[in-house]
Amino acid sequence: MAETTGLKDRSVPGPTGSIRAMVRKSVAGFATATAVVGITACSSGLSTRSSTSGAPSTTATPSTTRTSTATPTTASGPDGATQAAVLNAWESAQQTLYGYMQQPWPQIRADLVAGETSADLWPELADYFSDPALQSEGVFLIGVKTSQLNGPAKYNLGHPVVAAVTATTATVTGCISDTGTTTASGAPGPPTLGGLVGGARGWWDLEVLDGSWRITTFETTSVPKC
Repeated sequence: MAETTGLKDRSVPGPTGSIRAMVRKSVAGFATATAVVGITACSSGLSTRSSTSGAPSTTATPSTTRTSTATPTTASGPDGATQAAVLNAWESAQQTLYGYMQQPWPQIRADLVAGETSADLWPELADYFSDPALQSEGVFLIGVKTSQLNGPAKYNLGHPVVAAVTATTATVTGCISDTGTTTASGAPGPPTLGGLVGGARGWWDLEVLDGSWRITTFETTSVPKC
């Protein structure tokens, strides 16, 4: 299975409840990073994180090719096409997030300090995420860039599964692994900002909004490996 770059401990619990908080849970940590540069208009996140209902990876191009690493599991029958569409949207969302994480931080950090918002710097997030997940991922990216971290060099989207699906809602479960964010010296970034090699196991709720499947809430928990 090919590898690319990654996300860990995050979570955005939705109406269905928590499965396990995995990809970098710390919306509070992301908010702190945002406060450091005086930015409050954006939000997002990637570490054991979660986006709760009712609550709120520049000018550079992603440095690595977004190669699909997911091995989807879908059911046959009438729902097969719907499940395939859900998994495609989920995979595109993760690849887009990782791509933004991999962008060099210097110019993005400068743009944030100058007043640019997450919507300005990472416009494609809105194609695959909706609030509160969109805000959570925005806060996370702000934390990564303002902390001068490099995105994960590699990631693997694993074997996502559509655990539940209707015509307009779905839940995907799975485990994503990556090499973690790093400092300029190559040291691991803070766990709350995706540092350390490991995995993130959890669930993602999606809804059809404006004709497209988008992640609305999620919850992930860090694990040593998937």
